[in-house]
Amino acid sequence: MASTTPGSREPSWSWPRQHVPLFAGSSSETIIHGHGHEGKSESDDILQPRTEVVEKRRSSRPKSFTADRDIWTRDLCIVGLILGWGAAAAAISTAAVIIAGNVTVPPWLFNRQVLVSSTMYLFNDDTTQPYIKDQRVYLVSDAALVVIPLLLQVCIAFVSGCLESIHSTTLRWALWREGRLAHNTNLRLFTCARGTSGPNAWPANLLSCLGYFLTFGGSSVMLFPLVVNMVLEFDKDDVNADPFRPDADLGPNRYGISFNGWGLLGLGIGLLLQSVISTWCLIYDAKHHVVGTWNSNPLATARACRRLLDVNPSSLETSVSAPAPGTETFCESGSAGKTRSSLLALVPATRTIANWIWASFVLHAIFTVTVAVVAVHVQHSASLAFVRDYLAPVTADFDSVWKIFGLVTARYNQGVYGKSRSNEWAGLLIQSATLSTLLVGLHLADLFGRLMRDEAIWRRAATPKGASFETNMILEEFRNWPSAAIFVYKAMVPWIFSFGVACNVALFVALLPLVTIAVLYLILGLFIEYLIRAEPNGRQPATYGDVRALLGLVDDWNGETIFWRERGRA
Repeated sequence: MASTTPGSREPSWSWPRQHVPLFAGSSSETIIHGHGHEGKSESDDILQPRTEVVEKRRSSRPKSFTADRDIWTRDLCIVGLILGWGAAAAAISTAAVIIAGNVTVPPWLFNRQVLVSSTMYLFNDDTTQPYIKDQRVYLVSDAALVVIPLLLQVCIAFVSGCLESIHSTTLRWALWREGRLAHNTNLRLFTCARGTSGPNAWPANLLSCLGYFLTFGGSSVMLFPLVVNMVLEFDKDDVNADPFRPDADLGPNRYGISFNGWGLLGLGIGLLLQSVISTWCLIYDAKHHVVGTWNSNPLATARACRRLLDVNPSSLETSVSAPAPGTETFCESGSAGKTRSSLLALVPATRTIANWIWASFVLHAIFTVTVAVVAVHVQHSASLAFVRDYLAPVTADFDSVWKIFGLVTARYNQGVYGKSRSNEWAGLLIQSATLSTLLVGLHLADLFGRLMRDEAIWRRAATPKGASFETNMILEEFRNWPSAAIFVYKAMVPWIFSFGVACNVALFVALLPLVTIAVLYLILGLFIEYLIRAEPNGRQPATYGDVRALLGLVDDWNGETIFWRERGRA
């Protein structure tokens, strides 16, 4: 059991000895061995309220025993929402300026052959020559060419995470109001409240899913690396003369970043959709008081469930009605409360979720193998000789091999340079569609990171410092190594994907980045298999954020820190 006072000896109530349904409407059962009185635990009363329970608590609880909504965390979420709105507005306005306007080639690109992503361009010294339509180029150093896109992906992942946090919180309490809350963490895009209205109903989830795909699809095509690889000398008297000068000094200005207006537009629209849903969540909560607490700490969630029922029992029939038989959330428990149980044993549905992650890996592997077959047998690009011929007379380096080896191209737009590229919006859709299977896998993997985070918070009750209700959940994301690792994946996979698939007049698909992602996904799948099978250390029962299990294991909710001890021992 756990209590807020490490020296307390007698539990106020304990788990029952007999089989009890884990959750209202669930067919799964569990055996929990307790040392206290027989009968139903109080956690059953909280999640399956009845009139006699209400009358009992009216006389046993003070009227001032209220839930802590943790407004500070909500205000922090609002700061993240402001960042989301600001990033969306900046991306859309910048995209509009880039797409609507035309700029000339900057002087540092005069008489240069450049490689923009995987597309070769030649620029002369004509000061009126327009730069690539729908793009803007900026001079950077060779280090910034790598660091800036990666840092932008990290920032986008962080802002998107802030918006997702708001949506996840209202989903948690929408499930609670319907009597369907099993875990503190849920699959945000694949779990919805009943009905078709509200920010957590399925229409809103579809919009949020579209925003998720466009955000990372747009971010993976919004920046094209530009590399100057040769000096040109055009002979005005002989137009047929060879302009290439491979031995000429390239000078210090060799690298740039070309911003793609359509990629920025996709990023902006994606963040806008997610910001609209998150704003709707806040407005909906202000009107209907959906959220019990904004703190996503599993202990804070369980405490809020208990205190809300204590202070307002008259609304139980409408706010926490028991679900119909067979109704389950995507992450329903199997046998919460066993000592040293794995995630797979306690939450059998994680097997299905892990299988879908493997399915995402298989789909990407099929795509990679298809590209390899086309590169080898159709376009004959899977060789170093092809890379040398593609760049000739420039010598190939690692960056060139990374982007060109096994290159497969499919043209969808006839416009080049400053000419019309009206179909370039199709590149954004292609990029988002090809990335979507990987994004679904990352969203599913994120669930496991947060389940491990919830378990890590609970297991601190066995440490001398105890487990606190008041934790900074942003820091908790990085304090727990599984959730931190998956966050790194969420930033790195779209970044690497931008090298493997690039839509710039044509669809360019490079083999080596796709193989790298396939290896990373294989590691991710094995990592998830380890997480669902590993058993936590110690005799403290595992919960993985199971609300009912926490309600049954914690005896005293009045303090700010809880401590674990076995029943019957000091």
